[in-house]
Amino acid sequence: MNSAGANGPTVTLRRRPPTGGESEGAVVGSLVLDRFLIERRIGSGGFGTVYEAWDGRLERPVAVKAIDSGGSGGCDRVLREAQAAARLNHPGIVTLYEMGEEDGSALLVTELVDGETLDRRGRAGDLSDREIGEIGADLCEALDHAHSRSVVHRDIKPQNVLVAENGDGVRAKLMDFGVARLTDGAALTAPGDVVGTLAYMAPEQAEGRADVGPEADVYSLALMLYECWTGENPHRRATPAATARAIGDRVRPLRRARPDLPRELTETVDACLQPRPARRPALEVLGESIEDSLELLADAPSGYGHPHAARLAVAATAVVLGVWLAAGHGVGLP
Repeated sequence: MNSAGANGPTVTLRRRPPTGGESEGAVVGSLVLDRFLIERRIGSGGFGTVYEAWDGRLERPVAVKAIDSGGSGGCDRVLREAQAAARLNHPGIVTLYEMGEEDGSALLVTELVDGETLDRRGRAGDLSDREIGEIGADLCEALDHAHSRSVVHRDIKPQNVLVAENGDGVRAKLMDFGVARLTDGAALTAPGDVVGTLAYMAPEQAEGRADVGPEADVYSLALMLYECWTGENPHRRATPAATARAIGDRVRPLRRARPDLPRELTETVDACLQPRPARRPALEVLGESIEDSLELLADAPSGYGHPHAARLAVAATAVVLGVWLAAGHGVGLP
């Protein structure tokens, strides 16, 4: 089973000074593909290392992802990502500029996004319900573009979403199409192979089905938004094996976890988490539900983006209730 694990790698494409113990990497200072000057290492994950570089020809900063192409798996992933990204041209998707190979590493050159991953922003707890909705709306548009060009991402998760600030709020960009499926081309994975990240995987994807379609992206996006609005991923367990067993289990409805959110929105997200792909609403329905709810969502940091915030809120409520009862207040029974 080929999988990125329960949590998956995190790559952040944001310019920031290196920490004291951070190595700049062996290729810093070198010129790759006779054009891109590697300036510093800015992130790494299970499938490669990302560097900030300077495009000497067009005089612009870029990101260079270096992937060891020694094995066939690495080559397939690079080819898949390049083929998928080459079809796409959308402001909500990180743009691919060039692909090449040098010194045993496959290189993907993309735009450099000055932002942080949704994973980091969520853990900081500074995203409001409305900003989470705006991110969801951006991703619906980006995925609609990808699906219209026969590309299924198959790895929607907070680590693959970049969040950048602009004058009107936040904007989201989807990245890493390394496990994408081209629905109109030859399969790059065999039936039974499981690709993606377990904690965000649709049930049919976890079964290793070869015909995984856009419905899997709808499920993963809804699950990610559920996590952002509640602070908990309902699938994640202590081990990858336990997480895999939890995929497809009944999820506590978002309507119950966050009754303060608009009913239409929570009901749509809950419907997108149906185990059977045919029962899920289309991506367009999810996008419209989010757009219709934006003005009703709170625009102050809610704290729900922080892991375990929902548990803490429940615990605080229990403490208050206990104090109230201890003060001599009773609960009347008929």
